[in-house]
Amino acid sequence: MKENKMKNAVARLAYTRNIEAEYKDEVAAAEAELKESGTWRYLEQRREYLKTAKADVTDAEASVRRAAVETFRKTGNTKPHPAVKVKIYVLLDYEPADALDYAREHLPAALKLDKRTFERAAKVVVMDFVATRQEPRATIARDLSEYLPTGDT
Repeated sequence: MKENKMKNAVARLAYTRNIEAEYKDEVAAAEAELKESGTWRYLEQRREYLKTAKADVTDAEASVRRAAVETFRKTGNTKPHPAVKVKIYVLLDYEPADALDYAREHLPAALKLDKRTFERAAKVVVMDFVATRQEPRATIARDLSEYLPTGDT
């Protein structure tokens, strides 16, 4: 009974993958046809215009920010224009090694486990608080065409 269940599951997977492949082909064909149309060329041209416009916006924003900060440095005015504000942020400069030493002693909550690095080490170093277990995981062949339902079943 279980063998039949597995056979049916693989057959269903083969069938659904086949349907998915057919739709992928249809989408690719439709996309290729669309790319040849004037509408697609128009869209691609507009995308290029948009890309240029976005770059221009980025440049203009940077220019406004530079001018605002320059005005603030000269005048102390945090509102150099009705549409622009200058905010003051507190930034910290420090050596990461010094911060780590401090956190180990005074702020253990600031330290975070790098799970990937730890688990890599735990697989090769015996640690009495780490249990090792095995977990089965199934892999499925990519090509299931031989399991597709045929008309005589």
